[in-house]
Amino acid sequence: MTTSPALRIPQPCPESWAAMTPTAQGRHCAVCATEVVDFTRMSEAEVLAFLAARGGQRVCGLLAAPLTPRPVVRLQGPRRWLWAALALLGWQPLASSCASKPPQAPPPTPTAAVADPAASQKQIVIRGQVLDGEKGPGVAGAFVFINKTQYGATADENGRFELVLAPNWEPVQAGALTLHVTGNPFELKPQDVPVNVRTAAQPIELNIKMESTEGRGHIMGRMVPPTPPVAPPRG
Repeated sequence: MTTSPALRIPQPCPESWAAMTPTAQGRHCAVCATEVVDFTRMSEAEVLAFLAARGGQRVCGLLAAPLTPRPVVRLQGPRRWLWAALALLGWQPLASSCASKPPQAPPPTPTAAVADPAASQKQIVIRGQVLDGEKGPGVAGAFVFINKTQYGATADENGRFELVLAPNWEPVQAGALTLHVTGNPFELKPQDVPVNVRTAAQPIELNIKMESTEGRGHIMGRMVPPTPPVAPPRG
């Protein structure tokens, strides 16, 4: 099914679809004591007809999540191509930990340190690829955050990223940090990757294998039908 912006689920439901009891039209949610209709095999016209037949009654459903294109943005510097992430038509992610804003580049090495060749050699370089599953393709546009900061990198069209960290930055001085990696919240589970910057050989190379979410590519919750147009005034 191809979803339309007219069909919206403003607040996705976090309950487990697999844990619900099968029914004729979908599954019964014991938490909400309501039936969740499976719309994934219906056309858009069939979904609209179903909602119209309900006469404005509350309808909870399972829809195919819209995948918003991530346009490529040309930037200067070594990271020539980055993917700018867009919000999913205003929908909130399933998990609050999924970041909606792209990470910022880490703080640069101070000018004095750059002028010293010995200091510049101490820069920490972390590079790698975010993969969709064990052998899957690269996850284009994945966000890689450093610890709980806003700093990190956005993976390119092949899921590759690179971080160049100043040796005197606090997370580096701590000797270990954690990369928080997120992809499409309707497709992939967020993942935390610990990195020991003190003992690992430089550059640090990583292959981050993401796991699929339950009911991958679908969104569940109370549906908001489109608002029909009204006749224009006649004067």
